[in-house]
Amino acid sequence: MKRISIKEVAKAAGVSTATVSNVFSGRKPVNPDLAEKVRKVAKDLGYTVNKAASLLRSGRNSVVCVIVPDLSDPFFTSIITRIEHHAREDGYEIIIGNSDDDVEVEAGRLNALLAWEPAGAIVIPCTDELPKCLVEGQTPPCVLVDRIANFDVADTVTINNFGAGEQAAEYLAGLGHRNILMTASDLSIHPIRQRAAGAQKAVEKFGGSIRVVELGADAEDGARILGEWFESNEPPTAICATTDMTTLSVLRFLADRKIDLPSEMSVVGFDDYSWMSARRTKLTGVRQPVDQIAKAVWTQLLSRMNGQTGAVVNTVFESELIVRDSAREPKEQTKYWGDTDITWNSNALRRV
Repeated sequence: MKRISIKEVAKAAGVSTATVSNVFSGRKPVNPDLAEKVRKVAKDLGYTVNKAASLLRSGRNSVVCVIVPDLSDPFFTSIITRIEHHAREDGYEIIIGNSDDDVEVEAGRLNALLAWEPAGAIVIPCTDELPKCLVEGQTPPCVLVDRIANFDVADTVTINNFGAGEQAAEYLAGLGHRNILMTASDLSIHPIRQRAAGAQKAVEKFGGSIRVVELGADAEDGARILGEWFESNEPPTAICATTDMTTLSVLRFLADRKIDLPSEMSVVGFDDYSWMSARRTKLTGVRQPVDQIAKAVWTQLLSRMNGQTGAVVNTVFESELIVRDSAREPKEQTKYWGDTDITWNSNALRRV
């Protein structure tokens, strides 16, 4: 299908190509009525702005590339949506690449996006190991978000993951729970290990212990793995999730087994979305400051793109425990698990 040119829009609207260009670029003011007429004509003709050509003509690249591990994860999409809003206000366009939680895909997508020669980059890594081009500084100004293990490569924005796990487990322990199960997505990811470590510290202060089961990033598979764990282990009195997806796995497992919440099992979820309070039993959860994270990411990247130099900036936010109805004191204590840490691997389904 032939692409509609700016000349065709100008002819149909009875204006110059310069006027059409100013309507869509905003470089010079155009009479509002005339601008509306041009936009209507362009829409009727099916005209779309050629971004690549616009960048070449302007000499200024207003594109920022973003790499995320999984676009189906609500946490990542909520962050990106808010970053897009900030970028648009400052005249930038966002191009997003999904790494599918695969390091090879991540490297390929990042290289493809960098071929656009973007003004900046925002990367949520899929593992602790950063892409080679980031480590070697072969990128434009860059901000790393969320899944960070190396804080020396580029500016970072994260939460206090140790503190997030600690506050969730401490709340459950304070209610009287001593055997608490942590549902992790992937313990090879630094923030997840930190959340589990924080939970362990909190429960130990009350004389209790935790177990950790890896469920992966798929809610359905996670529910199945959790079911297999329950079939061969002494059950906990409470479950503490470490991500939004493992929260969904827990809820699906409890629904499948018809385990009532919170009379038969207490649960603290991770992240806080509207559906968590739209349930019959409203879910207690750890809320990440998504708005603050997105604003900090964009503010820091914009300052670097505008020429700010200096040492790496590491921004850390605190999470908040939102207490609702999904946890209460246990009816009775189960057999004490003891101090030996046992982790279930989500792939091999074996203790490691």
